Amino acid sequence: MAGFRLAKLRAVLDRIHIEESLETPLPPGIEAVSGVTHDSRSVEPGFAFVAVSGFKKDGVEFAAQAIENGASLVVAERKVEGVPCVVVEDAREALARLAAAFHGRPSEAMEVYGVTGTNGKTTTSYALYSILSFAFGEGACGLMTTAETVFGGERRDSVRTTPEATDVQAVLAAMRDGGASRVVMEVSSHGVELKRVFGMKFAAALFTNLTRDHLDLHGSMEEYFRAKRELFLWTDGPKLANADDEWGRGLASEVEGVVTFGIADDADFRVEDVRASGRGTRFVLRSDGEAFEFETPLLGSYNVSNVAGAASLALSVGVDGGDVARAVAEMPQVPGRFERVGGADFEVIVDYAHTDVGLAAVLEVARGVAEIRGGRVVCVFGAAGERDGAKRPLMGKVATEMADESIITTDDAYGESPEKIAEEVAAGANGKVETILDRREAIRFALGRAKPRDVVVVAGKGHERIQHLPEGDVPFHDASVVAEIIEEGK
Repeated sequence: MAGFRLAKLRAVLDRIHIEESLETPLPPGIEAVSGVTHDSRSVEPGFAFVAVSGFKKDGVEFAAQAIENGASLVVAERKVEGVPCVVVEDAREALARLAAAFHGRPSEAMEVYGVTGTNGKTTTSYALYSILSFAFGEGACGLMTTAETVFGGERRDSVRTTPEATDVQAVLAAMRDGGASRVVMEVSSHGVELKRVFGMKFAAALFTNLTRDHLDLHGSMEEYFRAKRELFLWTDGPKLANADDEWGRGLASEVEGVVTFGIADDADFRVEDVRASGRGTRFVLRSDGEAFEFETPLLGSYNVSNVAGAASLALSVGVDGGDVARAVAEMPQVPGRFERVGGADFEVIVDYAHTDVGLAAVLEVARGVAEIRGGRVVCVFGAAGERDGAKRPLMGKVATEMADESIITTDDAYGESPEKIAEEVAAGANGKVETILDRREAIRFALGRAKPRDVVVVAGKGHERIQHLPEGDVPFHDASVVAEIIEEGK
């Protein structure tokens, strides 16, 4: 099996295929391009530069730099004088079309399974990948998630849930060329709205749930849902939706062919008999008269939903029920998703929860663990800057109502004041709360407060290894910081 390497393009895209991709004629003299990018700094001689409008800058502003770096063609939504330019209606769509064409439309050569929703995408994707890898072999399967990209024995940290179209197509092409026949891919609402997955072929799709998030981009829950729903309109194969979520039920009623999973009585794949086990959680999944018993090392009702969704999709695409059960039982811990960090005489959990709903779900499971241990719950959390600010007081309310001790700290503040964000989070607090803006010191304080049998939850950043602050980005990985502080205390 070939290694997982993103080699530079060695081919060119000729005039005919460029015009087919863009659905518009090229200016005279452009017979081929040797690459495509939306980043003028990445332009090499012979490249096409696509002038995409960002949130803060218009890509057209960088057209001159792209030409200086060797671009032979500029693709933009308006005419750029003095350079070889083709005008298109939607530059992001053009970028996706060109990227797919350059890489030979890899999604058409594999089965790509898209997983979308607000919470649970990553865990569901890992569960599905574990099942497919068990059934078809690790070398035949790839994984693209918020946490990392996995293929061919290699693991790479991800920059965002759904990368830009050029990166999506390059990764898929590398997996295809390395022998992959099946890829599990998280599909974010940003990925849909910003055309990062435009034109891809999806063999199946799964919807986990929808809760308040990303309204800074979408404006309303209805528009947020519309972006998620788009994936299912592109999918010809099995379509799964969570029957226990109102938006999931709405999806099933609006899109033809969607089947449901969940504890709801009318779910097509019905979850029954959920119970704790010595290794984690057991449950039964019943469909069309058949009953499959599963045991997962994951804890919590929300993880039952995640695993049930993955299992339902796997069964829908023909995976043997016994293989599904064995894979689910052996699936590893998911990075930054209720990730247990050892080394102390109390439990430490690192989780990506960054909304009030996500935080409530994690703290509910933590409370169950604490009650079994006979201890308390201590929570360290924050809210991101330059994002939907309305969820900040909601997070403060959840933390102070569900944890015994709460410490507000800095998440990814970006260009916003950490003090201001913390004040807005604290405004929703229902009880005493500490505020320690330095994230490392906040974690140190929480670990220092913990007693044997307690559970400490460090929420917000999960798997991430960079903290975005007003003064610039700094390396920061919650699980590593926890481990370092515990080691220092020994």
